Amino acid sequence: MRSNAGVIAVTVVALFLGVLAVTQIQAQEVYSRSLQLETPASLTTLIANLSERNNAIREESLDLRHRADTARDAIANGRGSLVEAERQLSQLKVFAGMSAVTGGGITVRIDGSFDERALSDLVNELRNAGAEAIAVNTARVGPRSHFGATPDRVLTVDAVAVRGPWQVRAVGSTEVMYIAMTRTGGIIGQFELIYKGTRFNVSRDAALEVPALTTPLR
Repeated sequence: MRSNAGVIAVTVVALFLGVLAVTQIQAQEVYSRSLQLETPASLTTLIANLSERNNAIREESLDLRHRADTARDAIANGRGSLVEAERQLSQLKVFAGMSAVTGGGITVRIDGSFDERALSDLVNELRNAGAEAIAVNTARVGPRSHFGATPDRVLTVDAVAVRGPWQVRAVGSTEVMYIAMTRTGGIIGQFELIYKGTRFNVSRDAALEVPALTTPLR
């Protein structure tokens, strides 16, 4: 039993470190692109939001380090049950995109002009708000997913085409994510400044389904 727990715990540590490597503070282009369109009052709100967001990412990074250290110590000292190790592994599989997820959350609907940089910013913002699992249309977004566009400007997630109008579904704390998306000076407001004519809608959903990654995380 201890041997099995040890193997799972080692996997937990490896996944923690892999997730931590891609959970870093990232500058969001949507905000820099919209600065010239802001008023002094909205800039004050924007700066406060950016500070809050950076603090949240730092806390998440520290939490991941702490949990990785705890799992590593448990291995070294022979502590930790198989049940607990399996629970942590299950949570990390969800975060890494290795497991399908069903639960409450929000859907961001986008109809009109949009680009890969904005899609990346939106996904990062949802992660910062605590999203446990995210999908763009039917494509799961993993911690190492990349966003691009084909020569004819069709957006892609991990080189898979996702055509608009888009539905970005996020499972997690519904109210926290909803407020993060819709608050004054938030990312949806920034998008509306940049993408004139594009319609953005954020809705709460009691039951969302997010598939697993089609290509396993490496």
